[in-house]
Amino acid sequence: MLISLLLPLLGCKKILDVGSTRAIGDVNMWSTLEDARAALFGVYALNRAAMSDNNRHVIYGDVRLADFEPTSRIDLKAIHNNMLNGDYKLINDLSDWRPFYATINAANLYLERIHEVYEKDKRFVEQTYNLDRAQVKALRAFAYFYMCRVWGDVPLILSSHEGSFTNKPRDPQDKVFAAIEQDLLEAEPKLPYAYDGIDPEQTGAYYGQNVATYYGYGYLVSKQAVWTILAHMYAWRGDYANAAIYAQKIVDKTTRVSGSGPALAGTFRNVNDGLTVNVRYIGYIWSANNTTVLFAAARGELATSDVIEELTAADPIVPNRRIPAIYVPKDSLFSIYNEGTDARFAVDSVTKLVRSADGFFTGFDKPYPVFRKIFVPWSSFPNKQGINVPSDLGVFASPIVFSRFTEMGLLLAECRAALNDKNGAIAILNQVRVNNSVPAYVSENDNGPLIDAIFKERRRELMGEGWRWYDYVRFKKIKNNDPKFNQLIQSGGIYWPVSRTLISQNPMLTQYPYWK
Repeated sequence: MLISLLLPLLGCKKILDVGSTRAIGDVNMWSTLEDARAALFGVYALNRAAMSDNNRHVIYGDVRLADFEPTSRIDLKAIHNNMLNGDYKLINDLSDWRPFYATINAANLYLERIHEVYEKDKRFVEQTYNLDRAQVKALRAFAYFYMCRVWGDVPLILSSHEGSFTNKPRDPQDKVFAAIEQDLLEAEPKLPYAYDGIDPEQTGAYYGQNVATYYGYGYLVSKQAVWTILAHMYAWRGDYANAAIYAQKIVDKTTRVSGSGPALAGTFRNVNDGLTVNVRYIGYIWSANNTTVLFAAARGELATSDVIEELTAADPIVPNRRIPAIYVPKDSLFSIYNEGTDARFAVDSVTKLVRSADGFFTGFDKPYPVFRKIFVPWSSFPNKQGINVPSDLGVFASPIVFSRFTEMGLLLAECRAALNDKNGAIAILNQVRVNNSVPAYVSENDNGPLIDAIFKERRRELMGEGWRWYDYVRFKKIKNNDPKFNQLIQSGGIYWPVSRTLISQNPMLTQYPYWK
């Protein structure tokens, strides 16, 4: 079903430069409840495909001028050094925004046609119709937000234009952000906290399935997801007052009743299940670990490529792979995790042995430490002891982590610090630090500037989750004390160049001065 959806949804000429077969727009498509469900999950599938294609999420956020360095690949080295006009296939592919526009085109088409199912199939009730439209609007908004962080100004397209597009220039970010905001604010009231049949926005079974099914397949868009996107959209724009409102909603609304949640108690941790190292991802809501994965399917998502393990996994956790494609150098680890009690990574100052046995890295005795925080190998048949062991085929099922409870807490701390609420920021920062067995932040006199401490904590806590580059840009904007980086901002150098292929096909597209 997904294959049949994905191929035509890549379709647009000129701006997207892929011809549409109109298979999903066929007159027989928009008729039944099953058609509606297929089209909805087709948008989800395209969204995940856009983020995973060529490991975009990892490379955009954690390789470009970030902590992970390439071991040998020269294309990754060029990206790491911000040489994004280099003549490498990977760079040209990552400079191409068409995978995101495939999501957007599918969303536009869905919003234009889904009323036909509502009119034809009485099983497709008003509640499901409203709920599904809200999810698709949020997915479209997320795709645009993601593109704005990567490319800055992008063409704003809000109709499907099946068959062909007229050439269109890039629209200013402010115009795109206004459309994102409108979609999210329209979607939020129609979305539940969870798809468990309890909230008035979604009662009973959803498409005949219970909540456990949707946790297994990856989280559907909820109110919390919308709040997360809004919080980050406002923070990216420097509007910390509005960002704080939505980040606070996440921290306050971990249950359906008013009151505070479990105090950022669940940071992202590895779980050793027999010999299979896995990650916990339960959700913002009503869970002991309070981690979440937005828009990232898990069940059935086995892959050998376009997963973070393709870049980071190697011996000793993958015996048949000698070195990883990217790694964090030992000197960087010493500098980043410089407090010897840190549960995420710590080395004994005397013995030089790693003290955090279940932490983020392993193989410290080898030239290239191996990142194991996100490591979800496929378990094959049980061994003689009846324990499922990792397959040596290099097949993985890791989620794409966009945000989670502690990430949002640290964003709220950033907001409070930017708004000069230092006590509020310190309180959140220390919840995270104490949970990771590091001493509490006391004051700027004792521990240095508060905003620096918050971003250092984000760097430690969110390693490998695709945040480092975007955090660095926000940090530099707040500090505003680096003329060289300010020039990078002014000339468009903080964004990726637009693919040369796209510009050659659409002369109305322009390149930022930095990349000309």
